[in-house]
Amino acid sequence: MNYINIKNEAELRSYMKKFEEKGLHIIALDIEAESNLHAYGEKLCLTQIFDGVNSVIIDPLKINNATLKLLFENTSILKVMYDAGSDLSLLKNTADIEIKSILDLRPAAELLNYEKKDLHSVIAFELGIFLEKKRKYQQHNWINRPVSEQAIDYALNDVVHLLALKDIVLAKLFAKKLLEPFLLKNLQIQNKNYTRNPEDKYKKINGYSRLRNDEKSVFRRVFDIRDKYAELYNMTPHNVIHKADLIKIVKDAKYIDEIRFSKRISRDLKQGILHELRVAMKG
Repeated sequence: MNYINIKNEAELRSYMKKFEEKGLHIIALDIEAESNLHAYGEKLCLTQIFDGVNSVIIDPLKINNATLKLLFENTSILKVMYDAGSDLSLLKNTADIEIKSILDLRPAAELLNYEKKDLHSVIAFELGIFLEKKRKYQQHNWINRPVSEQAIDYALNDVVHLLALKDIVLAKLFAKKLLEPFLLKNLQIQNKNYTRNPEDKYKKINGYSRLRNDEKSVFRRVFDIRDKYAELYNMTPHNVIHKADLIKIVKDAKYIDEIRFSKRISRDLKQGILHELRVAMKG
């Protein structure tokens, strides 16, 4: 697939200037990110857009946040997206970037009651275009460079059909007198506060809510130990201690000796973690 490859601030500023000079006002937008799957934390890894003429790949790992905001926070550009909530949350909490002027088509899929509401199924139903679902890209490591051409094709497929899909679903919403509920849902998506409470990281672990108050204090200490080592060695937290083991440790300190660590954990590192866990259990 042919595309414009934007690799630095100057190229993004140049593209934005040409976009404005042409009098354009709408793009399809999607992102690819890392979310504690291959490395510690969350990170914006790739941005893909379609402006009606050009497919564009932007490498955010090489562009500072201030320049990225020229695109994401530009209120004069309508950004057609699909199921934007997770993208809004990631950008807000990792880069303090807010995507503005969004038209999210996912609420249309809900209101029009498609049997299957994922993007590829809606595109197939409305446009007759059947995109290959490559499972390997669902857990792809988007941090790695260079990004393969096959992975770029996969990423661009999620935006190149969005503008055509928009026209069809908006017409259907209007015909069914559902346009106003759709617009309201979009305003609700746009106006939601996506700032996360840092404490949500451990409170959302399955089983936490059923712990006693004293156990919750121990859990927090154990959780923080796992998070510290994950960040220190740039590992995913579940590769340090699996989340299911966190509850078991809190319930029974003897379980510490039964933890099965990833092969990536060296013997010395393992001993350091075990020592801190035993100290944490004693309070």
